[in-house]
Amino acid sequence: MPPVVAAVSAVAGAIGSALAAGGIAGALVRLGGTLLLSAAARALMPKPKTGLGARTLTMREPVMPRDMVYGRARKGGVIVFLHVTGARRQYLHLVIVLAAHPVAAIGAIHFEGEEAVDAGGVAQGRWAGLVTVEKRLGTEDQPAFEDLRASAPDKWTAEHRLAGCAAIALRLAWDADAFPGGIPNVTVDVTGKSDILDPRTGARGYTENAALCLADYMAHPRFGLGASIGAEDGIDGESLIEAAHICDEPVPVPGGGSEPRYACNGVVSLDESPKTVIEAMLTAMAGRTAWRAGRWHLLAGAWRVPEITLGADDVREGGLTLATRVSMSSNFNAVHGRFVSPENDWQPDDFPAVTSAVYLAEDGGEARWRDLSLPFTISAAMAQRIAKIELERGRRQMTVKLAGKLGAWAAEVGETVLFDYPRWGFAAKPFEVLGVNLDLAASGDGALLLPELVLRETSPLVHDWDASEAAIYAAAPRTSLPGPADIPAPGTPALSEALYETRSGTGVRTLIRVDWAAAPAEVVREYQVRARRLADPDGTPSGADWITLGRTDQLAWEIRDVGAGLWEVAVKAISVLGVSSPYVAATLEVLGLTAPPAALGGLTLQTAGGLAILKWRASDDLDVRIGGRIVIRHSAAHPASWASATSMDEVAGADAVAIVPLKPGTYLVRARDNSGNLGPVVSAVTKGAQVLPFAPVAHLAADPDWAGMATNLVPDGAALRLADPAGEGLYLFPIGMDFGAPRRVRLRSEIEVAALALSGSIDARSAPIDDWLDVDDTDGAEIDVVVEARTTDDDPAASPAWTSWTRLDATEDEVRAVELRARVTSGSPDYGVLLTRLRIHAEEVP
Repeated sequence: MPPVVAAVSAVAGAIGSALAAGGIAGALVRLGGTLLLSAAARALMPKPKTGLGARTLTMREPVMPRDMVYGRARKGGVIVFLHVTGARRQYLHLVIVLAAHPVAAIGAIHFEGEEAVDAGGVAQGRWAGLVTVEKRLGTEDQPAFEDLRASAPDKWTAEHRLAGCAAIALRLAWDADAFPGGIPNVTVDVTGKSDILDPRTGARGYTENAALCLADYMAHPRFGLGASIGAEDGIDGESLIEAAHICDEPVPVPGGGSEPRYACNGVVSLDESPKTVIEAMLTAMAGRTAWRAGRWHLLAGAWRVPEITLGADDVREGGLTLATRVSMSSNFNAVHGRFVSPENDWQPDDFPAVTSAVYLAEDGGEARWRDLSLPFTISAAMAQRIAKIELERGRRQMTVKLAGKLGAWAAEVGETVLFDYPRWGFAAKPFEVLGVNLDLAASGDGALLLPELVLRETSPLVHDWDASEAAIYAAAPRTSLPGPADIPAPGTPALSEALYETRSGTGVRTLIRVDWAAAPAEVVREYQVRARRLADPDGTPSGADWITLGRTDQLAWEIRDVGAGLWEVAVKAISVLGVSSPYVAATLEVLGLTAPPAALGGLTLQTAGGLAILKWRASDDLDVRIGGRIVIRHSAAHPASWASATSMDEVAGADAVAIVPLKPGTYLVRARDNSGNLGPVVSAVTKGAQVLPFAPVAHLAADPDWAGMATNLVPDGAALRLADPAGEGLYLFPIGMDFGAPRRVRLRSEIEVAALALSGSIDARSAPIDDWLDVDDTDGAEIDVVVEARTTDDDPAASPAWTSWTRLDATEDEVRAVELRARVTSGSPDYGVLLTRLRIHAEEVP
């Protein structure tokens, strides 16, 4: 809010010394007036100790300020007496003053936040039998504490009555388990001041009525202002009664039932200035105070029906000034803050924030929060109602300074008036009178004292708790005149993802590139970009907040190091005055490092000397070239598939050539990125023919009888099946090959294998059948069969020296004998392995 207009303190210099010296001047000054302050206006001020900052600690100090308690509160106090008695068992006596006035009740007593003594004075839990308490409610004729007089008669006498002060006397029996930390911090539930005057009945008593509590403090002759209710220079009785009725109005609350519209529950620390205390207590009723006609008028937060209409005829020539908006630093579109929560052990807690999608959109989607401290409010529903009033008041930002004619004197500060001014588009628009000042103006008949009003726009729905945001917005139309806030938005951003290499060259990350068209306005200076991840890769909403990334005068932005998932990116334009356009947003499903690599292009196969030379174009994927691999497999089946192939080799992802043993069949090649994602398969077929002719020497066929020793492999018809996919299968040929003497031979394996899907069913597949990669659902299976051999140049029937086991695909060597075995593996327990053919061929050049 804008600063409140200062009260007129003197007009002597304006009206001449004759009037300034007399009583007429004082009477004229009292015609003016001003509102004190509202809760929103105090938001940027230093926080007082009163209320939320009230002491929850019990302290022992030589000099301490007194406290006043209105309504209900849990608070500490001041230790004014501390003494130990007893010989065999020691007792600690404490006298704690809680308030400097009579109270309605003193309830439960808490040690270190835990209830130690109930409201009836009975010690609880581990303090049972160790604590006794006496209570005094603070009457002027109360007696001294009897137990303390009996225990320490020389220390506490009948004269120690603490007249007018609410207090308790505790006697604590020493027990190491009950008081491990020594003297505990003591807090007490207090039902507060019990002598508050209600001018509606003329009676005094306890009340939580916010208006009556504030009037009681202001009227206090010692601690307040001494402004008596109904006195000529005190508190206006009629306005107080009106405010008291407003506070007592029942308001429905969530879950059923109702509560008073406003209540005051909190602690006043008397070392604070009256101004600070009054401002803090005003928050309890979203209220204001007005000084007019020499009296204080208390105004609770409520709509006041306008009785006066001002128009152009009430304005002096050139006497109108309009401010349509407050500064950006003072503007806000949401309110959050703290109140005292009984459900949270009477600790300060956050009340539900009050937000408005309408006002957020008006501010270009940028949340601007106002922090509101409600030290005398203990209801979350009430706190939210007050916060909504402050939000609605703050959003009605038009302020009119009106130099009026004599007829404008009818408008009183704090009241609501209607203002008709067609030139500005105002048709009986309601305004609240914030201030009325005196203005000395010359006329043909001499000097005139004319009013100068300060008006702030308002609405009947500011205080309507049940109104919807749309109704509130429609009920308070803004001026139709064009303004500097009409900043067009930029074009909808175009989003794309890409990979990039880190500066060290050791890693790959994902970025989102954002491009947009310029906003169609020359006043746009720059653009602001923000982003948030809406959902994780599995579709789970992430609940992430917006991240403001920065500003640029360009039409592009890169968001680096983003994770996979659904992202939303928004851009807004900002003018040379700092005014923002609405955000425009777009979404992008970012695959990032989870995206599979692209297929390798240009695969060729050449044969030479028993070798197959495979070549391809280097992968376009950065996460393949850095940290990835090129995987090569071979299949003798027709048609060939990845699931029916066995591994041949792997090379670095940056390579574009591989040399592997030559075997008839199909070579399958695909890229695997550094996250383990496999790309599409490309293949090349060869007959395995060579220039040198080879003649068969010998061969071994394990199938179909599978007579050798098998581990974790079981027969399955004419095939051999991996029994447990989580383990490795091993098959040992029952006999080897003995060539009788060292011979130059080529050894070549012949393998046919198939994958078995062990989980899932056809009915469980959601994709259309045309989109299935294969009916068996084994396209992603990583199974393998590796043949291993060991050789010797000695007689295998004697005691030969064997080489170590090495992999055998196709090899040429000079050997006497060879023994063979096969290893069978599956890369996932979801896929089994069916080995249908396993043969070894020995050939030589004739």
